[in-house]
Amino acid sequence: MQTLVILLLLFYCSSAEEKSEESLTNLHNPPTSQTGFAFEMIMAKLSILEHRFIEKQLQTEEQLTVLSARVDQLVKTVENLAWIVQNTGETVNQLGLNGKHMQHNVTVIQRDLTQVLAEQKLLVTTHQFGEYLRQKGCNTANVSFLSDEHYATDEHYATYRSCSKVPFSQSGVYRIRPEKPFKQPITVLCDQEFESGGWVVIQHRFDGSTNFYRVWKEYSEGFGNFDGEFWLGLDRIHQLTISAPHELVILLEDFDGNRTIARYDRFEIANEKQMYVLTKIDGYTGTAGDSLSDLKGRSFSTQDVDNDAANENCAVTYTGAWWYGACHSSNLNGKYLRGETKEFATGMVWKSFRGYHYALKSSKMMIRPKM
Repeated sequence: MQTLVILLLLFYCSSAEEKSEESLTNLHNPPTSQTGFAFEMIMAKLSILEHRFIEKQLQTEEQLTVLSARVDQLVKTVENLAWIVQNTGETVNQLGLNGKHMQHNVTVIQRDLTQVLAEQKLLVTTHQFGEYLRQKGCNTANVSFLSDEHYATDEHYATYRSCSKVPFSQSGVYRIRPEKPFKQPITVLCDQEFESGGWVVIQHRFDGSTNFYRVWKEYSEGFGNFDGEFWLGLDRIHQLTISAPHELVILLEDFDGNRTIARYDRFEIANEKQMYVLTKIDGYTGTAGDSLSDLKGRSFSTQDVDNDAANENCAVTYTGAWWYGACHSSNLNGKYLRGETKEFATGMVWKSFRGYHYALKSSKMMIRPKM
């Protein structure tokens, strides 16, 4: 029995040893089919990983290249900006210097122009105002006409035959003396702007600041002042219009800004003894309409001297002074009523322009020797 057990144990050990050796053999030498498949799988994965790695590396290199280019561009842009800023600073400095230089030049030019204008104004004013400039503190608003006698013996003030002979293009007050019948120079306001100048202003109204409802003596001698509204004086108008043939122009404006003109090729009035009769008023042209020719041959009338053809005193009835008939189609020395009015023909009226119920804004009567 013991022998049998020993034999069984030896058989079992021998079998176990063989299996152990077989296992070791299998471990060092795996089956060929399984070993090849696993290796191929591993190699395939490694190949995929390598491809992806290379692809990522290329992408990274491309991105780095783009980024590098952008950085280079940014650097250049910054350099350009720095150059622009530097040049801008220099330009600003230059502009500042040039601006100061230009400002200096403008200041010099303005100073020179002011001086020239002042000298011209002083020259004209010297001829214009004469003795008036010697009176310190004199207010022109309270002064009527400068006395012609002040200029008669003073050789410092130039005298011209007419406004056309005045060597200045600036309108202003000058001393003139036509050849006849003047023994002494007279002071007039010359308009040098309308139709190339040479006009003597005989009446000017534009703001109602001067009372035109005056007596005979005042209309004969003149009133107002050359800086504002005025009437030159019938004596002067007579002397001027008989010294040479004169034309008359009347500039009118209403309060709506409408301007119009009445022009007469010949204008003349007689002397005081003949009541300043309107002897010549011919050759009308213009846009205002003719509201004066019908008064030809009529004498001048004022509130205290009635020379009209009506039963009433037209100057009193219509608050003016004019060459009235019975009574008028124009009343440029009437009341200053400022436009539409319920009053009939009492205002500064030119019938053919705005009718009897409209008082005009401005009136300017001027005469000039005919060439």
